[in-house]
Amino acid sequence: MNPRAPRPARQQPSAVKLIAAVALIVALDILLFFAIGYAAGKALL
Repeated sequence: MNPRAPRPARQQPSAVKLIAAVALIVALDILLFFAIGYAAGKALL
């Protein structure tokens, strides 16, 4: 074994899935908020 070989980064898959899920929910929430705001603006004006 080569002691100078780069060690593979250890990742927690659950943490990655949690971060991805939160990012997806936030993105959908922002899109939904803008869609509702745009529709409300079109309806009021």
